[in-house]
Amino acid sequence: MKKIILFSFVFLIGITSCTNQKLLYEKTINFPDYQWNRFNILEFTPEIKKIKYTHSFSIILTYREGFPYETLPINTVLTYPNGQKSIIRYVFLIQNEHGYMGDKIDNNRRIEAVIHSEKELADVGMYNFTIQQLTQYYDLDNIVSVGCKVKTEKKVKK
Repeated sequence: MKKIILFSFVFLIGITSCTNQKLLYEKTINFPDYQWNRFNILEFTPEIKKIKYTHSFSIILTYREGFPYETLPINTVLTYPNGQKSIIRYVFLIQNEHGYMGDKIDNNRRIEAVIHSEKELADVGMYNFTIQQLTQYYDLDNIVSVGCKVKTEKKVKK
């Protein structure tokens, strides 16, 4: 029994040490009235201190069940310290033929989408990552929160 516990412990440590990803930045913007106004551009400002790492930018969308649409289109803009911009339009799949998508938490659902994966950044400094909903509705109902995560990982030498 002790050998099984020891083996399990060593195995668990081995698996968790295989990834060098570390959370660099995380921020969530909550909507107390569960409405995201079309002109409310959400802003996140992670500081990148080391460029020897790759960086992954993710968006975490939390919405209430009852969201009446199948998709949620958004626009993201990553602005570098030197002013360069990277613009990506992303569409969250909210519902399919089987129902609501994402992890269920009470009456809410949570979806995480990686927008920039293992991005090599050339400059240290403050980055500006903005998100805007692109629906035709001024106030999009049933949105609980939108968050941003930035993870780092050491570059693999070639």
